[in-house]
Amino acid sequence: MAFSSPETQPDLDAMTKTELLEFAAGIEGVSSTMLKADIIAAIKGAKGWT
Repeated sequence: MAFSSPETQPDLDAMTKTELLEFAAGIEGVSSTMLKADIIAAIKGAKGWT
C-alpha cells in the first residue's frame, strides 16, 4: 500500500489570526470568535499533526 508524502506543516504560530482562519477554511468548528491557540489546536487536530 503506497502512502502519499506527509503534508508539510507550516509555522502556525507565526501566522496571524486572519491567516489561520483562511488556512482553517473547511475545518468544522473553527470560527473568528476562537482564540488563536484554539484555532491552531483545531488545525493540528484536523490535520493529525502533533
